[in-house]
Amino acid sequence: MKKFTNFITETKGDPIDDQWIQDERPVMTKDGRQVIILKVDYKEVPNVIYGQVKIDEKLFEYQWDDMGICIKSLDKFGNPKKPHESDNLVKAI
Repeated sequence: MKKFTNFITETKGDPIDDQWIQDERPVMTKDGRQVIILKVDYKEVPNVIYGQVKIDEKLFEYQWDDMGICIKSLDKFGNPKKPHESDNLVKAI
């Protein structure tokens, strides 16, 4: 007999896709920080996702490409930093 979890195709931590963002499903950074998607700019190629990441009770502006790869990030003081793999977007469910 198969377990119920074998039938679930989406799990927490999986990479995002365009449909996930269009459906306004929850996302987070790869290291588990909360993310709020503000808008998606479809005029740029690749599309740019604008959002905010919660770090120590503050929200900081971040940007990702349409595959969820971080292209602009900030540290906990609001200073620009080089994007890291842990800043990439993943599914939060």
